[in-house]
Amino acid sequence: MFMGEHPLQDKLVYRGYQLEVRRAPTGWRVGIYPRTADLLILSRCEVIALDQQEALVMAKHRVDGAMAL
Repeated sequence: MFMGEHPLQDKLVYRGYQLEVRRAPTGWRVGIYPRTADLLILSRCEVIALDQQEALVMAKHRVDGAMAL
């Protein structure tokens, strides 16, 4: 999924949202952005976690919650 052991930034698409994974001073940050106009714009469009995989799981959970509405 990611190139290298610890990339500074990477992008992937999950259920129509672009997830931008990047290193933060205190761990990992994932920005969540809709790729099309018909998707909801999330009021909280970033998650931060100490672990990269945890940050991705949190971001995907936020997208899943928006899609359930």
